[in-house]
Amino acid sequence: MSSAVSVIIPVFNNWELTRQCLVGLAENSPPGLEVVVVDNGSSDETAENLESFGQGLFSGHFRRIRFEENRNFAPACNAGARSARTDFLFFLNNDTLILPGWLPPLLAEFSLSSRLGAAGPLLMYPDKTVQHLGIAFWPEGIAGHIYQSLPVSHKLASRKRFFRALTGAALLVPRSLFLREGGFDEGYVNGFEDVDFGLRLARHGYRLCNAPESRIMHLESRTPHRYTYHSANSRRLHAAWNLSACADLPDIVAEDGYSLRVMPELRLKVALPSEMSGEYLRRLRPFDAATCFSFLEEEPLWLEGYALLGEYLERNGEWEMALQLYQNAVKYSLCCSFEDYERLKRVMTALGRDVAPLAAAVEPSLRQICDERKYEEKRLMIMRHLSEGSSAGRGLLPLYREAGKRARKLRESLRRT
Repeated sequence: MSSAVSVIIPVFNNWELTRQCLVGLAENSPPGLEVVVVDNGSSDETAENLESFGQGLFSGHFRRIRFEENRNFAPACNAGARSARTDFLFFLNNDTLILPGWLPPLLAEFSLSSRLGAAGPLLMYPDKTVQHLGIAFWPEGIAGHIYQSLPVSHKLASRKRFFRALTGAALLVPRSLFLREGGFDEGYVNGFEDVDFGLRLARHGYRLCNAPESRIMHLESRTPHRYTYHSANSRRLHAAWNLSACADLPDIVAEDGYSLRVMPELRLKVALPSEMSGEYLRRLRPFDAATCFSFLEEEPLWLEGYALLGEYLERNGEWEMALQLYQNAVKYSLCCSFEDYERLKRVMTALGRDVAPLAAAVEPSLRQICDERKYEEKRLMIMRHLSEGSSAGRGLLPLYREAGKRARKLRESLRRT
């Protein structure tokens, strides 16, 4: 089975990461795997050690391609793909730790559909929380990892889903399809190559599957200067694609049985539906802090629980616990709203912490709300795209209308202060 797969690993320095990655790959993969490491002109121990170390682990199934300068992610991956001798390519970052059983679930997906363009594993952080289980598109025109930071034990982490894009950090693709699509666009520099590639596959009728039975640990963002070109990459992506028209977050969340809340800033929070939240509230009567905490451990997306427990902790002067609680609320719901900011600022002030970085982080959202013309243009643009889309997207239209009203009140309040 593994003889049909070439693992393509682009590297630049960070020899210890590469060494760990290769060892894990050798220990937790079936025999016969082809491994191609593309060295982007490393100047550390990688240049001296890579060839002999790889041969020692994989013998004749290992090859090194070396560039004399750093040509970045896309050119390195494309070079590795062209040199591969197998039917499938598995692109893999070197800041990953391979876990047992990672390959069979990915290959199995391709036997289920002739229109599957790519498959990827669930990537998790060392603390056993989700790093990646798919890339979704938000109505406001951004792409991001869905359910990031949820515990991998959560039921949402075990569900197979189909997406328009998956991360290139660990991605299995048929070699013939990858080459026919032209590979990764080399106009991007270490960012959004995977999103662009996924959208090209989707445009031609292919689906991309996240198979959570396959799991790999991802240390994430160990590439030097990883975000140096983020703005340029983002401009290139938006020039090529209308991301608002690609919005699939409402459908994914609805299919998973959860709901979205629209904040005045037009950002979205993932939350429990009102009936499920109501059930937790009924079970909590009379209020008990320990029970509320256990409910939040069971369901980290119960937003009302954070508010209830946070108020209790603040009343009792448990500021450190309140701060951790509110930080978790932001982390799990994928959004720091102005309401979250006010809570965090209040608790941090009580603890004597510097709130300047927090205020700087929320400042762009407040500026957007205060610029009524641009705000309304954005809100109406989102609503127009949603009205032309799925029933889940259309279901958000009343929430965006209500968000506009709340933004108007917030704008007036900010002007008074």
